[in-house]
Amino acid sequence: MPDKVLGLDIQQETVNAVVIKAGFRNPQVISFVTVPLQTSENEDEDGWDLTLAEIKKSMNIDAAIPVIACPAKDVSFRNIRVPFKDPKKIRQVLPFELEPLMIRPMDQGIIDFQTIEKGDPTRIIACMADIKTMYTLWDQAQKLDTEPEFVPVESVSTVLCLLEDNNLPDQFIFVDCQFTQTIIIYVDKRIISFIRRIEYPVSSNTARILLRTMYHTKVYYSENVDDTFNPETLCITGAKVDDALIEEISDELELDIQEVDLVKRMAVRLDKEALESWNPRVMDNALAMAIVQNRGNTSFNLRQGPFAIKRQWQEYKNEIINTVLWCIIIALAFGSNLFVDTKILEKQNQQLTNSVKQIFEQALPGVKITNPVQQMQEQIAVLKSSFMVPGDTQSNMTVIDIVNLISKLIGDNIDVHLTRLVAEGTDIHISGKTDAFNSVDIIKNKLESARQIQSVSVTSSKKERRGDKILFKLKVTLAENEL
Repeated sequence: MPDKVLGLDIQQETVNAVVIKAGFRNPQVISFVTVPLQTSENEDEDGWDLTLAEIKKSMNIDAAIPVIACPAKDVSFRNIRVPFKDPKKIRQVLPFELEPLMIRPMDQGIIDFQTIEKGDPTRIIACMADIKTMYTLWDQAQKLDTEPEFVPVESVSTVLCLLEDNNLPDQFIFVDCQFTQTIIIYVDKRIISFIRRIEYPVSSNTARILLRTMYHTKVYYSENVDDTFNPETLCITGAKVDDALIEEISDELELDIQEVDLVKRMAVRLDKEALESWNPRVMDNALAMAIVQNRGNTSFNLRQGPFAIKRQWQEYKNEIINTVLWCIIIALAFGSNLFVDTKILEKQNQQLTNSVKQIFEQALPGVKITNPVQQMQEQIAVLKSSFMVPGDTQSNMTVIDIVNLISKLIGDNIDVHLTRLVAEGTDIHISGKTDAFNSVDIIKNKLESARQIQSVSVTSSKKERRGDKILFKLKVTLAENEL
C-alpha cells in the first residue's frame, strides 16, 4: 500500500488535485488544490508543464502514486451480452463484439470491460477510449515523479467509493455535473450497470438538460437493458452543482437527492482549517481516485495494450534470457571440465593402483591383497623387529645402529679389531684385540662417554700367546632412558 496517493481530476478548464496519506485507518487528506489549466503563448512551452509546476508550488507531490482518469468525453460505453463466463475468453472476443457498435476502428482505441452479471450469456459493460487521448494522458503522467498503476474512467472511481457506503440502497443513480458535461451512472445490485455522458455549452440551462436526459436514459435503459431498474436515490456531485440546481431537479424527480461528499460519507480525516476551504462538489472525483488506488480498482482500467504494466521479468526479458544462456554455457563448461578432471584422476588412480599391486606382488609374492597399505606396514614392522636387539623391548635401536655407534666412538686413531659382538637385551658383549693395554682403557672410556651407554666394564684383558696383540672383552650396558 503506497504511503501517499495523488488524485488528479482534469476538467475542461481546471485541474483538481488531492494528496492523501494511506493507512490502516481512514485516509487523511494532506493537501489539495484547484488550479486552472495553463496555456502558453510560447510554442516551446507545454501548457501541462506550467499547470504541473503550479500544482507543485501549492502542494508536495513527491513520492506520491498518481492516479489520472481518462476523460469521459473520449470514452464510449456499450452494454452487451457475450456467451462466455471466463474473463480471458471475454477479452479475446470483445473486439469482434464491439466492432459493429463503435464509431472508430478497434485499432484506434483501448478496450476494457466490467462484468455486470455472469450467466449464459454474461452481461457486461464495455468501454473503448480513444488511443490518441490515452497517449496524451500518458505523456502527462510520465512527467510526474511516479508512474500510475492504473488509469480509471472519469467519475467511475467516485461511484466505487459510494458502493462502500452501506447506507445507500443497492439501486441508485449517480450524477457528475460539470460545466460542459454531465455523466450519469446507473448502479444496480451495487454494480455499475450503465454509463452515459451528455455534453452542452457552458451557458446552457443545466437543470433542464439534466432532467430531459435522465428521462430519455430511463426509457432507453428500461426498453433495451433492464426494465426492473427502479431506484429511489440520486447521488450528485460536480463543479456545476449548486443549491438551485438541486432544488430544481428535486421538484421534478421523485427521488431522494443526496450529495456525494466523500469526506463525510467515508469518514476521511481532514483538518478543521482545511475543511473550511474544502468544496466536496469540486474535489470529490480527485479524492475518490486517490482512495480507490488504496482500496484496489475493481472497475475499468485503461492500462491495456501499449500502456499495460510491464512485469519486471518482461521489462528485463532479454537481459534475463542472456544471463540464463551464459549460466548454461558456464555450467556446461564447468561440467565438462569436471568430467575431464574426473576421468584424468580415475586414470591416475588406476595407474597408482596397478603400481601398488605390482610392488606388493614383488615384495609379498603369493599373498592375497586385501588392504595393501596396511599389509605392507605390518610386514615392514615384522622385518624391522628382526633387526632389533634380541630381548630388548625398551630400545628402538637396531643391532646395526649399535655397531655404527661403537665404531664412531672408538674412532680411526686406535688400532683395534673387533672379533665378536653379542647383544642380549641391554647388555652388549664385545670381543676384540688391540695393540696395547692402554688402548683397552681408551676404548672403555670413549664408550662410556656416550649418553646411549650406561656403563662399560672390562671383563678380560690379556696378551696373545703367539703375537704382540692384546685380547680383550667388554661388557656394555645400554642406557634405557636414552634409547
